Amino acid sequence: MNKTGVVKNPLSVIAIFAGVAEISGTGILPFISEDNQKIYIWFLMSFPFTLVLLFFATLNWNHKTLYAPSDYESDESFQENVNGSRAKRDGLASMETVIEEKINEVFSSVNGDNINGNKEDVAQKIKDSIKSSSFITVDARQLTGNEDIFNLPYVAFTSLNNLTDEIYFLLENHVGPFEYGHSWVLKGPDGKVIKNSRMITNTPRGEPCPDNRSLEEVGILPGMTIGVSKP
Repeated sequence: MNKTGVVKNPLSVIAIFAGVAEISGTGILPFISEDNQKIYIWFLMSFPFTLVLLFFATLNWNHKTLYAPSDYESDESFQENVNGSRAKRDGLASMETVIEEKINEVFSSVNGDNINGNKEDVAQKIKDSIKSSSFITVDARQLTGNEDIFNLPYVAFTSLNNLTDEIYFLLENHVGPFEYGHSWVLKGPDGKVIKNSRMITNTPRGEPCPDNRSLEEVGILPGMTIGVSKP
């Protein structure tokens, strides 16, 4: 028989502490001298009010302390919360180096005498070279009906789940949360739908279903253009 603990996170501790304090405080009230009862009653009334104020102050300025590791979907999410930001992604640190290398490659392939006369061509070559090696293009025009095209750094997304989350926030006026595979999908250059774990497992819409496969595993590579459309 599975046993489930009552105390799972700091919120449970706060609730138990407040309840025990109020009950025990009320229970000993008759045993206090009449001279001190008035002061003690004021304490019993002000204590929960102060506790609520402190709770909402914590919720506003440091809410991450109110959750236990078990409240997160994965260890990575918990670690990101503890660090105060997303965990470091290996590729992001080298993005500047990649850009510099691509600029040098393009300039070395262009005759020095022609650089000044073809600045626009050189700039376009640099842009295309960087885009093809470090970015993916997300074309959402078919879904939104607007000129919604986004260039996203490939190394910024460690999994398909990270990418679909980012696209959701970019298009949240057009799609609902946890609806990938139901109200919208990604399609590769060949027109094939990129299936995530929700589609593979037939998870109903509205329920979280993280897909931690890398972009390469699902067939998304740097320089690729993927479309966003209805299923």
